Amino acid sequence: MKKTLLALAVSCLPMVSHAAAWTVPDLQVGAPGLKQVVEHQHISDGVDFYDITRGEAKGLDFILSSGIVDSKKEADYKAALDKAGIKYVVEAAPETAPNNKAMGNIIRVRSFATTDEANKVLAQLKDAGLKFSLRSSAEDGYLTTDAPFHISLLKVDLNKYHGKMKSILAQGKLRGPETVSSMGSRTHALAAINGGFFAFNEKVGDYGAPAGIYVKNGQLLREAADGRPVLVIDNAGDHSQVTIASSVSSEVDLTVNGQTQRIDGINRKPGVILNCGGFDDQPSSKVIHDFVCEDSSEVIVYNAQYGAQTPKGEGTEIVIADSGKVASINHTRGSEIKAGYQYIQLTGDSQLDLKVNQQVAVETHVKIDGKEVKLHPGMSMVSAGPTLVHDHAMDVSLRSTQGFSPYVQIGDSAGSQDDDGLGVSGKMENREGFYNGWVLRRHPRTALGVTDDNTVYAAVVFGRQPNVTEGANITEMGKLMSALNVKDAINLDGGGSSMMFVNGHRTGKSSDPTERKVSDSIVFTQ
Repeated sequence: MKKTLLALAVSCLPMVSHAAAWTVPDLQVGAPGLKQVVEHQHISDGVDFYDITRGEAKGLDFILSSGIVDSKKEADYKAALDKAGIKYVVEAAPETAPNNKAMGNIIRVRSFATTDEANKVLAQLKDAGLKFSLRSSAEDGYLTTDAPFHISLLKVDLNKYHGKMKSILAQGKLRGPETVSSMGSRTHALAAINGGFFAFNEKVGDYGAPAGIYVKNGQLLREAADGRPVLVIDNAGDHSQVTIASSVSSEVDLTVNGQTQRIDGINRKPGVILNCGGFDDQPSSKVIHDFVCEDSSEVIVYNAQYGAQTPKGEGTEIVIADSGKVASINHTRGSEIKAGYQYIQLTGDSQLDLKVNQQVAVETHVKIDGKEVKLHPGMSMVSAGPTLVHDHAMDVSLRSTQGFSPYVQIGDSAGSQDDDGLGVSGKMENREGFYNGWVLRRHPRTALGVTDDNTVYAAVVFGRQPNVTEGANITEMGKLMSALNVKDAINLDGGGSSMMFVNGHRTGKSSDPTERKVSDSIVFTQ
């Protein structure tokens, strides 16, 4: 059954065996030393694709998991389970927190051969007021599983490759998503993978727009979520050059009459900052993944890259002509965007002392690992995270500074929310549940790494398909990239976003019912 299902997933992609000089190493997803079946296809000079089946299916096995619970909830759950006569096990989380702190335990009711059996017990637990989730046992991030993993691996030697590696926007613009396969098709790419995080609905931002920094051909289109890692692609020379850095930040400044003022952002819906990491936002200006920060008073600048019209609403909008002079000052927001013009929007209590015909300059600055870089034509940037490999080593502590800490200082403010709508207040939010679910559990994942000699590896581990392919956790993606001897590697968006497209075909099956539309892709042109 496994063999048939995997064949269906890649049925449109002809595989050709070659006696390649390079051998795929043990990719270290799941238990060590699992059997790997590798099919290789030479795509072009310097470009090779490997379709890998790792491990073997050994029957379905489902469990009910509480996720990480604190000591009080653990005691309450155990008492209720004992009373109901339901057997369970209590296990430590698969890993400690990035600071080596032991997190809460996980209560698991196991195991079930079918989801029907599991759902009967799940309903019983729900009636008892206990919150459990049904999943494949291999989906929990314990490293002992030998369940199957379907991995697509692209190896690109940029020194031999005649095309260009590029980051492109969905539909060629900031807003409005598109599938990876569509982006790969319309650019006639040899290969494509999904890129960074993005606003998945209008509540958390501009739907389909990158969440975090985006640089296109040397122009800053979106400000950074300060502290995120960043992928930099430079096509100014004959061959693409790739850098992966552990931290990026940006600043947007307005200069009027010799006075410079930092403003909140560029080409972004005002008021909501997905993943935080912005300027003077609430409840935190530090990056926090899957968390929406807010700012009721902002100054944001827009240009033609944003789309056809600036956001509508209350506030002030200052129109700057292509000469740099103030053309008009409007007391509501929302205008048709003209090429060459810029539009400065003020919300809430924000103020700018400007008059018609006054000269205004907008400047942008980007720092990588604390050092300012000069943006130039041919340069692009996209951000995601966390860092998987930094200077040939896996540094788990970077997760805390890049927005993935299970313990977040958020000040005294209340009212902001996670993307699931949970209210937050107090000085410390315990996000152990988030950390376990997002970082430690297995999901579809996409990652990209680069070696010292400018060879790029792009990997997709397909997942959420029990007994076919189980996905990977963040640590496993780091081990996979380390096995490829990369110098640096970054985790890209995952889950239903994970996809690879090679020679006109998807290389695996999306975990969503249909291929998910995303904000941007990394493509390898012909």
